Amino acid sequence: MTATRVALVTGGGSGVGRATAVKLSREGYQVVIVGRDGAKLDETATLAEGIVAIPADMGSETEASRVVQEVEDRFGRLDALVNAHGVIGPVKPLEELDENDWLSTIQINLMGPIRALSAAIPALERAGGAVVNVVSINALQAEPWVAPYGVTKSGLLGFTQYAAMELAGRGVRVNAVLPGWVRSPMSDPFFDELGLAGKKISTNLLGRPAEPEEIAEVISFLVGPGASFISGEGIVADGGQRIALAPLRAADD
Repeated sequence: MTATRVALVTGGGSGVGRATAVKLSREGYQVVIVGRDGAKLDETATLAEGIVAIPADMGSETEASRVVQEVEDRFGRLDALVNAHGVIGPVKPLEELDENDWLSTIQINLMGPIRALSAAIPALERAGGAVVNVVSINALQAEPWVAPYGVTKSGLLGFTQYAAMELAGRGVRVNAVLPGWVRSPMSDPFFDELGLAGKKISTNLLGRPAEPEEIAEVISFLVGPGASFISGEGIVADGGQRIALAPLRAADD
């Protein structure tokens, strides 16, 4: 068994997952990144020492169990699990959503983290580990045309609280981070389409989206010893989006 702390980061090929993997590696963790795109995982692994890539679909119960077992077989422990993978899913009004739109988003955004955490519980218990689920401010604040995304993120926040309650007695902390807009391959196309790239935005107090590295800082804190008395919480990191006033405009604009 290695004496080095070991972290498993899903969605490690880009965005918050990639930034978190690099951050934790530079803090001394052995980091294992997981995702469906092996090429992107390999890119992340070149950014810092101590990052190992395992291509896998964490939406599959079999794959989730295989990955956790591989981490234990190779490193002998698991101290932190960061569920950072996810998709925006279909961008449609409610009446245009079909069952597959809902189920496909649920499978990735909600069942993926559930399966990863469920598979990792024994290893996390042995290490006295910590879990961070990357949720979204949309768990608390609705936006139009992204109902499957928001609903799955609300579910993930609820799962965070239930998992924290059940695992506290086993020495495992579970928390969530709720970002607002974050610069990433998932969100950048929206900014480009709206002509907002590089411009000040009005949806939060700081006037800009977060960088993935800023969210990684919050995650690093939550899995570390400085957060030893924090569990079951959803830490909002939205630049003040929830309290920002929308610009004055006609209701039909």
